[in-house]
Parts: sequence; C-alpha cells; structure tokens
Amino acid sequence: MANVTAQLSRQPGRYLLSARDQNLVADASPARGGSGQGWSAQELLLAALLTCAQAVIEDEARQDNLDLRDLRLQADSQIDENRPGHYEWIRLELHFTGLTQSQAESLAGRFTTVCPIYGSLSRGAPLSVVVTATA
Repeated sequence: MANVTAQLSRQPGRYLLSARDQNLVADASPARGGSGQGWSAQELLLAALLTCAQAVIEDEARQDNLDLRDLRLQADSQIDENRPGHYEWIRLELHFTGLTQSQAESLAGRFTTVCPIYGSLSRGAPLSVVVTATA
C-alpha cells in the first residue's frame, strides 16, 4: 500500500508532498496560480507511469537473462479541452537497446499487463473521495 500526503506551503500554488521519508515540491500550473517551477500534477502522473514501466521492464529483462543495455522512455499527454477532467490522450514511447523487436514487445506487453498505474489509466479505477472540514 502506498501513502502520500500533501499540504499547502506558505507560497500560493506550491505544495509539499511526502511519502515515507521522501519529500517533493510540486506546483500548480500558472493558470491555477502556480509558478510552474516545480513538477506539475500532469508531469507527476506521467513520471509515475514511466517509473512503473522501467521497474517492470528492467526486472522482467533480468529474470529472462536478456541483455537490456539501455531503456529510454518518454511520456506525453494532452488535456482534453472538450471534456474537463479528462485527458485526450496519453502516449508512451519505449526505446530498448540490446534487444530484438520481439523481445522488446514482449517486455512492453508484460508492463501493460501488470503495472497498476497503466491499468488504472487505461481502464479506469474506482476512486473515492472523503471530505472533512474544521471551521
């Protein structure tokens, strides 16, 4: 189970996030009052997806004794202007060095099968929101 906390900083549009003993500064987009200097929520989402891809692919290649010499990933996304709260598309590019096309496609397929972040983004996942307030 993962647990991440976030709180406002004393700078509008800047947020302090923590997981375990790790800390991260993120910013709202300039349109939402942030400076745009820190990582945005959209970038963090793509980073999570790429981290999962790298972890799964590297581990699966190791288990198969494949000579994965390098793995370079890129993720892009576009917010859907016609459907607030949705992405129009998310695209991943995976470039393998040291493998055949067949081996690379097999590893990519295993990533899309087991990565919960990919599965949640591609198929949707139940999400609940609990709200409390103190006056």
